[in-house]
Amino acid sequence: MKNSAHTISRRAFIATCAATAALAAPKRAHAATRPPVMIFSKHLQFIRDWGELADTYVDLGCDAVDLTVRPRGHILPENAAKELPGCLKAIRDRGLGTPMVTTNLVDAKDPAARPTLEAAVAEGVPFFRTGSARYANKKPLQEELTDYEKDLRELAELGEELGITCCYHNHSGSNYVGAALWDLHQLITNIDSDNLGSNFDMGHAKVEGGYGAWKTNLRLLAPHVKAVAAKDFVWTDAERPQWVPLGSGRVPMVEMMTLFREYGFSGPVSIHFEYDMGSREETLAGMKAAVKTMNDILDEAGYA
Repeated sequence: MKNSAHTISRRAFIATCAATAALAAPKRAHAATRPPVMIFSKHLQFIRDWGELADTYVDLGCDAVDLTVRPRGHILPENAAKELPGCLKAIRDRGLGTPMVTTNLVDAKDPAARPTLEAAVAEGVPFFRTGSARYANKKPLQEELTDYEKDLRELAELGEELGITCCYHNHSGSNYVGAALWDLHQLITNIDSDNLGSNFDMGHAKVEGGYGAWKTNLRLLAPHVKAVAAKDFVWTDAERPQWVPLGSGRVPMVEMMTLFREYGFSGPVSIHFEYDMGSREETLAGMKAAVKTMNDILDEAGYA
């Protein structure tokens, strides 16, 4: 009996340890479905006809469209209610999705905020990308961050009211709120809204994360990442990033996407091109190659 009791106790101990480890570990691969791959429509501004735009996305091999609804975008904010339905119908008719619209919104007081988001919600768009804020360096950083938190909270509350999630995009460079990523994490966790998350830019995160901090930053943000932006770079002699075709630079995209998969990420991946791609024909060929590269990266990262 003594040995039997000891065996039961040991089994219970092992089971408890396993359960604790499962709770502590990130969500595993089986929780993540394959992310839809899309191209940021900023890079296709030369196409203004909705049918032609949608056909182009199909030809490029995309699953979805990341559509600009902002000044100088495919749709101007003041025209969103009128133009967005026709544009998204053309996209849907080709079997594509529109999981995100990209805006310049940084606070809910912007006159364009409510009409833009109402138009997006009416068409079933789940995410919108916000604009970017910058530190003014006129008061202690934490005070500036607290000030911006109020604006972002109001934008998240508007998203909650309307039923759409705002995604803040991290940029690299001087004075960008969110460039360091710890500050974006602080904003997201302080606001604590299901309608606020990160649009995690892998290229900018690697620029700012350099040698290894990018991995810590990714793990920090991963539970809050709603969408991912993909771009690549190499360092110049002046120690500045030079953007290059996807897969040809310094961004460890397979490792990054593997980590995202382990955290259960299934959101959209938007490809960006921040370099001269040449003629229209060269641009479209480069985009098609990038979509294939991104799908190869997802394959290597273990997405089915």
